[in-house]
Amino acid sequence: MIHELDIAESLLVRYGDDKGNNCYIAYWPSLTSILQQWTARDKPDLCLKVFDKLTEGQDPETFEWSGTTLVEATKAQNIFAYHGLAPRVYALVLLNGERLAQVTRYADKTGDPDIANAKQIARKYRIASKGHPDIGAYLSRTNKWVGGKLVDFGEFYFADPGWYEAQLQQHVIRYHKKPHLDEVGYQDCEELGVAGRRKMAYRKRIMKLDEIDFRGRTVLDIGCNNGAFCREAARRGAARVVGVDHKFATGNRELANWLGYWNVDFLQVKLPGDWKVIRAKSGLREFDIVFCLSVAGHVGGYASWIPSLVGEVMWFSGQSVEPRAKYQSDLARDFSRLEWLGYERDEMPRKHPLWRVWK
Repeated sequence: MIHELDIAESLLVRYGDDKGNNCYIAYWPSLTSILQQWTARDKPDLCLKVFDKLTEGQDPETFEWSGTTLVEATKAQNIFAYHGLAPRVYALVLLNGERLAQVTRYADKTGDPDIANAKQIARKYRIASKGHPDIGAYLSRTNKWVGGKLVDFGEFYFADPGWYEAQLQQHVIRYHKKPHLDEVGYQDCEELGVAGRRKMAYRKRIMKLDEIDFRGRTVLDIGCNNGAFCREAARRGAARVVGVDHKFATGNRELANWLGYWNVDFLQVKLPGDWKVIRAKSGLREFDIVFCLSVAGHVGGYASWIPSLVGEVMWFSGQSVEPRAKYQSDLARDFSRLEWLGYERDEMPRKHPLWRVWK
C-alpha cells in the first residue's frame, strides 16, 4: 500500500552524508514532527528515505531499488527489522506526487552488525540478493550496515514467494484453536484465498463499517485473531492500528507486512490482567476507534478497562447465544449513545449480540 504525502521541499533535503546510490535520508526535527503526527507514533527518530523521481507515467508499485521493487525490498527489510536487525519501515509514500520514500527509523550508528543472525534470518525466510548468489557474503559486507542495523535492501527479494505465502496461509488456518476438516481459519483472509468461519464481507455489512471515516484515526482491535479488522482499518486509511490477542503476534505481523499494511502493530497480551500493557507498548492512552468482538468471555467479561481505551466509537459484540440484555445496561452506563445492530449470524446457528457505541 502506497500513500500520498505532501511535504515542504525545504524539509526533503539530505541529512549530512546519509546518501546511497539512488536514495538519501531526510531527517530534520520539523520533518520528524510531521511524521510522528502522520503515523500516530511518538518516535523521535522517524525519517524519510527518499528515492529518485519517478519517470513520467511510471507505476509506483513497480519502482525498483537496485533491481528489486521497492515494495518487495520493504517487505524483506521489515522481516529483518522485526528481529532487531534493520530500521523498521512504517509506510511507503509518494512525496508531492513525484518520488517515493520510506517512512522509517533512523539508523544512528549504535550497536554492531550481527551477521550470523542476519544469515539465519535470510535462510529461514528464503530471502536472496540479486547479483549475489551467496547472500551470506553480501550480509558480511560491513558497508551494508550502519552500527547494528542493516540498511541496504535494494537487491533483496523473496526467492520462493509461493512457499512463504503457503506458510502465511497455514498461519491463518492454525489460528483457530479447534480442528477442522476444511482448510479454513476463524477469520477469512481473502488476499491469500483462505476461507473463514467468520465472514468479513457479511460482518462489514452488518456492522455498517462504511459509515465511519477511518482516515487518520487510531484503531484498536481487542481479540484481533489473525488481524482481519486491523488490515481492513489500515486499508481504509487509519493512521495507526494496534491488534491485541493472546497468541500468534509474530505470524500476524508477518502477514500484515506481506500484504503491505506496515503501520500495524500486534501485541501478545494476557487480558484482562495486562490490559495496561496496551497503553504502555502502543504509546496511546485511547484509540479513536475500537473493535471488541466476541471476546468478553475470554477476557474476564465486560469491565471498565474496555471503555477506558475508547476515544470515540466502539463496535462491541457478545459471545454466541448471549442475550442482548446481558450487556445493554453496562454499555448504556459507559457510553453516551448506543446503536443496536442486531445479532451476527455468520456462524449459523450461533448468533452474537452486536452494538455500535459512542463515548
